[in-house]
Amino acid sequence: MFLTLKDKTWHNEEIYSLKFERPENFGFKPGQFLTVNLELDGKMEKRAYSFSSSPTEKEYLMFTIKKEKKVSKKLSEMESGDKLEARGPFGIFILDENFNDITFIAGGTGVTPFRCMIKYVADNKLNKNIKLLYSARTEKDLIFNEEFQKIENTNPNFRFIPTTTRDETFKGKKGRIDEKFLKDNVQNLNEEIFYICGPTAFVEAIKEALLKLNVENKKIKIDKWG
Repeated sequence: MFLTLKDKTWHNEEIYSLKFERPENFGFKPGQFLTVNLELDGKMEKRAYSFSSSPTEKEYLMFTIKKEKKVSKKLSEMESGDKLEARGPFGIFILDENFNDITFIAGGTGVTPFRCMIKYVADNKLNKNIKLLYSARTEKDLIFNEEFQKIENTNPNFRFIPTTTRDETFKGKKGRIDEKFLKDNVQNLNEEIFYICGPTAFVEAIKEALLKLNVENKKIKIDKWG
C-alpha cells in the first residue's frame, strides 16, 4: 500500500513524527509496526517502524523516528502529500489485555509503541494499572512528555516516571533505570508484566535486572534494535 503524508512534527532537532492518512478499513493492534520501502542511491531500503498512534486515532497513522541514518534522514525530508510504500501490520510485541498490572520501560525512541498502547488504554477506558518508566538523555529528549503528564493527571491508574541520564537541571528523577530504580518505583514486581523497548544494550540490561529481582522470564516482553 501507499501512505500519503498529512503532517510532520519535530519534537527536537533529532526526533520527528510523521502522520499519514489512514487507509480505509486499515486495522492494527497496539504495539505492531509497518515496514516501509524507500529507494536510496538506486537501491531499495526496507525499515520497520512501530506505530506511535493508537488504533483509536482513526484519522491518521503516526510514526515517531530519530533522524540518524540514511533512511530516517530521507523520511525526515518528506513533505505533505508525499507518498510512502509500506506493508503490514506485523509484530507480536503487542498489548496483552489479559493482564491488568503492566509496566512499560522505554529508552529513547523506544517509547513509540508505548505511546500507542497507553493512548489505546486511555481512549477505551480499560481497567489497567499502568506504569511508564522512561529514560532519556535530557528533558527535551522525553518525547510525548506533556501528553503523558496530561494522561497521568486525568487517569488515576496511570503513573508516568521519567528519568534523565545527562540533564542535571531536570526536576524529576535522574540516572539510569537499574535494579534500585526498579525496586523503588515498582512495588509489586512479581505481579506485573513488563514490556521493554529501546536499544539492545538498554533492553538487555533491564531484562537482566528484572531477572535478578526474581521476575519470571515469561513475564518480560522485549523489543530491541541496534
